[in-house]
Amino acid sequence: MNPRQERLLSFVRELHRRDQRGPDAFPIRPSKDSVGIISGRFMSLDSPTTGDDLVSLKQVEAFKRGLAPQSSVRPPTPPLAAIQAPLAPALTEQAADAFSRALSNKPLSSSDLIHLESIVLPALRPAFDIQNETYDTLPANWDPFNRQRTAIEPLIRGIGRLQLTGHPTYTLVGTGFVCGPNAILTNRHVAQIFVQGVESGQQLSFLPGVSCAMDMLAEVGSASTLRLDLTRPIAVSTLWDVALLRIETLPDGVTPLPLAGSPPAAISGGFATIIGYPSYDPYESFADQANIFRAVFDRKRFQPGKLNGCTDVPSFGRNVSAVAHDCSTLGGNSGSALISADIAQVVGIHFSGITHLSNYAVPTWELVADPAFAGQSLNFV
Repeated sequence: MNPRQERLLSFVRELHRRDQRGPDAFPIRPSKDSVGIISGRFMSLDSPTTGDDLVSLKQVEAFKRGLAPQSSVRPPTPPLAAIQAPLAPALTEQAADAFSRALSNKPLSSSDLIHLESIVLPALRPAFDIQNETYDTLPANWDPFNRQRTAIEPLIRGIGRLQLTGHPTYTLVGTGFVCGPNAILTNRHVAQIFVQGVESGQQLSFLPGVSCAMDMLAEVGSASTLRLDLTRPIAVSTLWDVALLRIETLPDGVTPLPLAGSPPAAISGGFATIIGYPSYDPYESFADQANIFRAVFDRKRFQPGKLNGCTDVPSFGRNVSAVAHDCSTLGGNSGSALISADIAQVVGIHFSGITHLSNYAVPTWELVADPAFAGQSLNFV
């Protein structure tokens, strides 16, 4: 196996250790239910049903990536069948067999590795739709979120998709969330797209001719919007990948999210979820993104996983002690709220990740003493 495949196998085994769920914990669905893409079009994997089509899809995709610049890859529009809300995460027979062999340290074929990545991982760390500012009853293994629904639903309303007008390159740039009566938090690397003065230390301002807003809805299957205009940048941290932006008023029903002022007791092993707007990532497999996110991007999603303590990672030229988590994320999740199920508070601002290893978030409690935010009315609890 190459290093990437070894990392995949290690990650699958680690998720099994954290969750104590093997192949017998999932329903088995026919292989023909798989959906994939070849040559820029959707294909239904219903003939044959042996899983060979999935393997061929991944092989063709890898071949194409070697021929064309990755930046030129664009996701096609999915058919209606591909965007319907899924049933509880399930495995194909081939994926269940591959999962079983992986856990018992038996030899794995290239086909087994593809099924682990494209079907087993999406079942272990799924993404659920947020619709009408809530989420459906989740499978039993995610029951802490069902029990905390009353506390989590108000937080969903305060999270939005950042979108630009007048920028020559970008329209949708990431996620932000309300953190005070007149402020939202997002990542510094997101703000740098449309804010000037970050690197120079000069007065911060939006780029000339560029405005920024946050859509508090943008849900799957809905054209409804709730626009919140951002008026100016307030501060950008030099210690963390975080920026603070100004809003003037909050819509009815939207309140600042509670920010954990100290590490939660369940910082290692506790349930947590990313809530944000995952975007298509041209540097990752589209087939795998289609399986996790059903080829629907830039819509509000509930992406559950677990907290895995704090670890040192590089960020803007220095090492920082970030919150590690294993929720499934994509690029548009930059600036997303990482919410602990145990306390129904934001414990981190997602900023980066390494495929099949870990994702990372800025610890909210570290912002309490950040001089960039001194005097700001952030909702620490």
